[in-house]
Amino acid sequence: MEDTNERRQTDCIDFTGGKECHGLSVLCIQCEVEMKLISLFSKIHLIQFLSLLLLSAPWTAPCLAENGIPKATDQAVEDDTRKAFTHLDDYLKNNAIKFTTSYDAQSISLGTSRGAARFYVERPNLLRLELSGDGFSYLMISDGKVFTIYDEKKKKYAQRPATERPIEAVNLFTGLAAFQARVPQFFGLVGDVANGNIELKVTKVGVDRVGGLACVRYDMQYVSQADSDKWTVWLRADGVPLPCKTFIESSDEGSKQTNLYNWENKAPQSEKYVFVPPSGSTEVGISELSLRPLQ
Repeated sequence: MEDTNERRQTDCIDFTGGKECHGLSVLCIQCEVEMKLISLFSKIHLIQFLSLLLLSAPWTAPCLAENGIPKATDQAVEDDTRKAFTHLDDYLKNNAIKFTTSYDAQSISLGTSRGAARFYVERPNLLRLELSGDGFSYLMISDGKVFTIYDEKKKKYAQRPATERPIEAVNLFTGLAAFQARVPQFFGLVGDVANGNIELKVTKVGVDRVGGLACVRYDMQYVSQADSDKWTVWLRADGVPLPCKTFIESSDEGSKQTNLYNWENKAPQSEKYVFVPPSGSTEVGISELSLRPLQ
């Protein structure tokens, strides 16, 4: 009896190894059936798993570029960036604006300087710009017909015909406050982004806190120009994307400048754009104002 049991066990083991069962027993057949069922069960589950992977692949493949970055996301960020700058550009062109800006700058040619400026700009060509800094204090006013520069320390002023757009007049005379030239220069960048200038590379970096406000950071540089200035700007994340802060670094001179902005909602009063020569002041030629060199 013991021999028979041993033979059955051996036969079954031999059978599972691929040998004949030697005509034995239901037990061997049962072993074979169980092994085939296990194998079949595993294959079915493997097929189902592979099918699931194949079905999910079409949903993920189109979203990824070759470098693993979502193409759709890149385009969305680019569109969002241009939309923000277009919004700002439209606002600057079509609204009376009033803001103050403080700057902290380091320059090889002009040294270290700190100062502030108050801008009033209104269409079509009204401008008031109050500048003050280390060793100088100036006033620029355009009433639409006459553009005036007044040196408050020397009590001298010069005049010339107003330009069609006040920002153009600022660009002509920012040599008297080279550091404040960066403000209208930045406004020019805003227009280039809004107009889709492909030579200006803009990278959206993220959101930072500036003066208690959530502001979106952008890195900007003209890629077509060797050693062009590098800009980092922060625009408000909510409402009109007004500038919170700008930073510019000139690679050729090594100069750096940071501007902080405080925007006011109240529209400027009309008399702000009218120049009345202060008592004791003298009209001179522009060259006599000893304008500061452009940075």
